[in-house]
Parts: sequence; structure tokens; C-alpha cells
Amino acid sequence: MGAPRTLNPMEVGSRVSRVVEKVSLDRLKDRDLRVSLLCPYCKSTRVTLTADHTLDDWNGIDCPKCGAHILLDSISVVMIKEAPKPSSK
Repeated sequence: MGAPRTLNPMEVGSRVSRVVEKVSLDRLKDRDLRVSLLCPYCKSTRVTLTADHTLDDWNGIDCPKCGAHILLDSISVVMIKEAPKPSSK
């Protein structure tokens, strides 16, 4: 994980520096994370997982149609934004 990283403008293809920060599932637990997807097994029922549905205690949810037990193994969110402009002195 670590601190946000400032990319060289050449890396992002523009003249503006960007800050890239990767946020893990551990840091998202207290931020009302919700992931909604079709059941990976039957592909016909939409299920919604929260940050509490993890491998830590096998606390997932069961698909109401096929009974598959679904939980989050890992997830990360990558945020990219303009870097603060350097102050000129």
C-alpha cells in the first residue's frame, strides 16, 4: 500500500501530474463499500456484497437461486487526481 504516488506527466500522457492512490479492502471497511454483481455461478441473480462479506470469517452471502456461497477475497480501488500545483517562492 504506501503513500500516494505522483506520476511523471509522460506516464499519463498529458502535461498534468497525477496522484495515484490505491485503497485496499481493509481501508474500505468503514466506508460503506457495496459491490453489486450477478452471481458468478448461475449468472442470473444479482447479489450485493459489503466489506463485511470477506474471507476473514467466511461471512459471505448465499445466492437465493443456486445456493452458491459468495464472499469478497480482495478488492482495491484506484483513485487518480491532479497533483497539487507546486508553490512558487
